[in-house]
Amino acid sequence: MSDKAEDDILRVLALTWRGADKTLSRDTIARSWSLDLQWLKPDEAEAAVEQLLEYQWLKKEGDGLSPNMNLNNISAPLGWFPRPSILLHPPPFGKPNEIIQESVKTTGESPLIDDIKKQPVDIIADITGLVKEEVLRRAKRKKRALGCVEDWFCLALVAREQGIAVKPLIESLRD
Repeated sequence: MSDKAEDDILRVLALTWRGADKTLSRDTIARSWSLDLQWLKPDEAEAAVEQLLEYQWLKKEGDGLSPNMNLNNISAPLGWFPRPSILLHPPPFGKPNEIIQESVKTTGESPLIDDIKKQPVDIIADITGLVKEEVLRRAKRKKRALGCVEDWFCLALVAREQGIAVKPLIESLRD
């Protein structure tokens, strides 16, 4: 699991449950994220709650939901806001490598997709014929030129520049 994704989700949950009861309703959570905090559109907020519940970041307790972990020591810097893509496509809670391996076995995805999930830089290098260091150099150059963009986006730009279909890489690049 990406540390950035985990940090974002933990911060979202900590800010959501700060000063709140032990459980909150789905509607209260979605309303907070969309209307109060303005992190997501209302329909996206509802979808994000469902995704976090499905990937076990949230658990059902009676009529409400609660975080599946202790959030006491989690804080967010002033002005921080989450990346919507992480809330809408969260990594599984817990031991992600085991979960990913199980899902690959059950879905029967091709070996190329398996490799993309593990090492996107290596896959881009293998497909393009560039060495891994050159792919990373190009991605860093794009990051310097574009400023405040995520690393995965720069890797996607390098892949696209080299004529690789980016859509299959997006999920693994965002991690």
